[in-house]
Amino acid sequence: IYDTMEQEFEDIDSSGRWQNLYNEIRNQASEYPYRVAKLPVNRNLNRYRDVSPYDHSRVKLENCENDYINASLVAVTEAQRAYILSQVCRLSLQNTCGHFWLMIWEQCTKAVIMLNRVIEKGSEKCAQYWPTTDELQMSFTDTGFVVRLLSEEDQSHYTIRVLELQNTKVSMRRNQLDDVTILKLKVRQYVLSGKLQNHIL
Repeated sequence: IYDTMEQEFEDIDSSGRWQNLYNEIRNQASEYPYRVAKLPVNRNLNRYRDVSPYDHSRVKLENCENDYINASLVAVTEAQRAYILSQVCRLSLQNTCGHFWLMIWEQCTKAVIMLNRVIEKGSEKCAQYWPTTDELQMSFTDTGFVVRLLSEEDQSHYTIRVLELQNTKVSMRRNQLDDVTILKLKVRQYVLSGKLQNHIL
């Protein structure tokens, strides 16, 4: 399956069909509403006015006053997996970093892919929502999460980081298999075609 998907990617890329594919998907999806994203209470939680999750496939936060986050659940049948597509976290967008970690926790997410740099062309594209070697721990008091950097390993084209996510609002301890207040994630940061890519795996 992976080889087939990789070949399809290469075919689209080599023939320059990305814009046509984007337009085709956009036309097919135009019938789906995204009313929740446009509610006045949610407008400031969206990074872009024209990038909103559809009502039928949006991720709903469970342990929050407002269940909205700009994120969508996407099932990929061929890969036998479901993915979450989310906007980048920004400090200027209220609570999006804390809500991001709440979503990771509630969805039992093992992999999150971030496809941009923190800083691009001199402007902030994304908040530094994970800890660095200078600051090994970050707290998100609005949602009660603590993120710790457990390790960081540089490779030639990527960096692997192991993070620990702790829910401080849950009193019991759970183990990694089924019921923990701590979730471990791997962060992979790599370069593709000269562009920095970040993966949390």
